[in-house]
Amino acid sequence: MASRPRLKDRLFTVLCTAAAAAVLLLGASRGNVRVGAAGAAFFLGYAALHSVTRRLTPAARLLTGDEADQRERMAQFRATRTAGQVALGIAALALLLDLAVGWEPGVWVAGACVAVVAAFGVALRVFSRPVAPA
Repeated sequence: MASRPRLKDRLFTVLCTAAAAAVLLLGASRGNVRVGAAGAAFFLGYAALHSVTRRLTPAARLLTGDEADQRERMAQFRATRTAGQVALGIAALALLLDLAVGWEPGVWVAGACVAVVAAFGVALRVFSRPVAPA
């Protein structure tokens, strides 16, 4: 029964694609291709959104802690702690550069945000690895 949700997802995608084609053909037959294309884009976008949401649900449960075991919660905690440490390190470096050389933060603020999110993702990946049996 593990393949049943995947079958439902595929069926939903096929139905949305068929609805998009029908709306596009109906719009073209009525002489209003632009509205037909917009309706088709709506159905295709809905199918894509559903597909992405379905694939991200297990990761979202891990991030929120729902249905997570002790090991998953500990990995989440360690990744959050690592991201916080990276954020503090970047802030301290930026403060030192500002005081020492009058450094203007500019685009580095966005870079720091990306670095913190990347640190969280990498740490979550590292701390979520299965432990090899001894």
